[in-house]
Amino acid sequence: MSEQFLSEVTLEYLMNKEQYAKYISQNKPSVKSANKKDKKFYKKRIYDLTRQLINNEPKEELFPDIIYAFDNYVKMCIDYFKVLDKRDILQEEHDASQLEDDINGKNDKIVTMEEQLESDKLIMRTFHIREPNSLEKLVKRKITRVREKPPIIPVQKEINLKDPLLKNKGIRKKNNINNKYEESSKDEKNKESK
Repeated sequence: MSEQFLSEVTLEYLMNKEQYAKYISQNKPSVKSANKKDKKFYKKRIYDLTRQLINNEPKEELFPDIIYAFDNYVKMCIDYFKVLDKRDILQEEHDASQLEDDINGKNDKIVTMEEQLESDKLIMRTFHIREPNSLEKLVKRKITRVREKPPIIPVQKEINLKDPLLKNKGIRKKNNINNKYEESSKDEKNKESK
C-alpha cells in the first residue's frame, strides 16, 4: 500500500467528521470546478453526441451505458415536461375560475349549518353499531332504505399533452436565426387575439 493511501484512510476513520470535512475542503481541489472545466472542454462533443442519440444515429463504438443513461435522461425530461404542462394548464383554469368568482361575488357565500353537515357526511364515513334486543333477534324483518342522493364523484379532467403549443413551450428564441416554431407560435397568438 502506498503511504498516501494509508494516511488518507487514517485521517478518514480516526479524525472528527467535521474536522475531516474541513480538511477535505481545504486540501482537495473542488470537484465542481474540475467538472466545470471538463464541461467547457467537451461541450461541443457532448452536443454532437446528444444530437446523434436524439436522431438515432449512435456510433458503433459507443458504450451501452451511455445509451442507457441517455434513454433514462430523455424519459425523465419527458416526464418533467408533462408535469409542467399539466400544472400550467390546471393552474390557468383555476386562476380563470377564481377571477370569475371574484368578479361575480361568489366568494362571499355564507354556508348554513345544514350544508355544512351535508358536506361532512360526504367526506366522513360513520359506523353505527347497534345490538338488537332479544325479541328483534327472533323476528326477521325486511329493511327498506330510502335512497339518498347519489354521492358527488369528482371528475378527472382530461388534458391534451400532445397539443402543438406545448411542443416548443419555454424554448428561448435565438436572435440570429428565424425558427419555424417561433412563426407558428406568433400565428397562433394572432388567431387567439382575433
